[in-house]
Amino acid sequence: MTDRETGTSKGYAFCVYQDVSVTDSVCASLSGLKVGGKILIVRRANDGQTQPNPEQESVLSRPA
Repeated sequence: MTDRETGTSKGYAFCVYQDVSVTDSVCASLSGLKVGGKILIVRRANDGQTQPNPEQESVLSRPA
């Protein structure tokens, strides 16, 4: 897969944890981490559901 805007390669990985709290902790800990000059975006996968893009996530996570 390549990024639409830059044409650079995008990587994907999937991890499965039995404990949901571990999944949330790992996502929070790794998201934003810089690896090999790139910033990781880590979020939960949903079965067949569309996830909001990062801009939408920041709006959705704000307190009402």
